[in-house]
Amino acid sequence: MFTSQLIGEIVALSVIVLAITQAVKKWAKADGSAAFIISAVLTVLVVLWKTLSVEPYDWSKFIILTVGVFLQANGIYQFGSYAIGKMAKKEE
Repeated sequence: MFTSQLIGEIVALSVIVLAITQAVKKWAKADGSAAFIISAVLTVLVVLWKTLSVEPYDWSKFIILTVGVFLQANGIYQFGSYAIGKMAKKEE
């Protein structure tokens, strides 16, 4: 289910979302729950852009990417380092 390509996409998209979120939060002077809402909206928009760029649309991948990118971009779960570490152990 979680391939190294999917994990790479989550990490790459979370970097983009994090950068945009920080800029918007600074511009809007948002913090707390407003910052989480901004991050969630930007996560959905960036992942939607990524998902809609390839046909046929994979909505299950959209959901997985949205959750993974949101968690990673907000530092709630360091998905990339944990999952890549598990994948590296599995391949050895």
